[in-house]
Amino acid sequence: MQAELSLNITESVRAHEPQFALVAEGGGQKGIFTAGVLDAFLEANFWPFDLKVGVSAGAQNLAAYSARAKQCAHTAIAQLTTDETFFKPSKFFTDGKVIDLDWYFSQVRHSPKLQVLTDPNNLDKDNHFYAVATDAQTLQPKYLHTWHENMLEHLKASSAIPFLYQGGVNIAGRNYMDGGVADPIPVKWAYEQGAKKILVIRTFEQHHNGHMPLLERLKPLMSRLKQSQKMLDLYHYHQSRYNEALEFMNNPPSDVNVIQIAPTQPLQSMVLGSSNQMLQYDYLLGLRHGKNFLRRCRKELAIQS
Repeated sequence: MQAELSLNITESVRAHEPQFALVAEGGGQKGIFTAGVLDAFLEANFWPFDLKVGVSAGAQNLAAYSARAKQCAHTAIAQLTTDETFFKPSKFFTDGKVIDLDWYFSQVRHSPKLQVLTDPNNLDKDNHFYAVATDAQTLQPKYLHTWHENMLEHLKASSAIPFLYQGGVNIAGRNYMDGGVADPIPVKWAYEQGAKKILVIRTFEQHHNGHMPLLERLKPLMSRLKQSQKMLDLYHYHQSRYNEALEFMNNPPSDVNVIQIAPTQPLQSMVLGSSNQMLQYDYLLGLRHGKNFLRRCRKELAIQS
């Protein structure tokens, strides 16, 4: 059954003309690394961004950061995504919900620790935070202007991994799924909105090309599924969009500075099915990367002054 949402989409933030943008890549439970980076920012009251845009787990992390809710994203990933109610891999071959986003966001809505995301005192409609979703029919990205009134609905749309969350999310009569399909690292979009400096938080190493060797090895097994070809088509489409983002970051226009915070080696966490030990290790790694980034910023400012 599809989730029904109200329509609250802002196509452009051109009127705002942001100078400094923050972009957060998705990656499922690997997003615990991003949670660590952003908690380091919150500890230091580092709040310089004019535009924030995230995909899937990246959008959820930016929601916590936008609400200035330290440990919120860490709690959601470490406690909710490891619950057996949320992740049921056995349903992959029965066309069921492998990930139960309905249960997940119900927990977020009613948890005293997590409902801070929807508190209107923490987030207003002028905060310039966007969650990316993919139009299931056209495969075009949609950049959803997100604040307290539509927070959980937009995050669900951005996180609805195709084939793992059946049915997608319905917004005003159109079906949406995980934003990582259409724009996995929305750095070019941030630039098109006017950003001259863009900080990208990655969940994969900086040289990672987006390929998933595991999927290639699973091709014989996937042939048992009715929608195996559609899965592969979506993967290849995602791959092409990932390559476009990498090309932009590696060869940006002369009028923009693109900075990346990324793990130097593969994270211990997986997209799904990680242990608590793996998640805690990657969270502390992200926290360390965030603090190191802030130290570099202070040194650069001291030199300039």
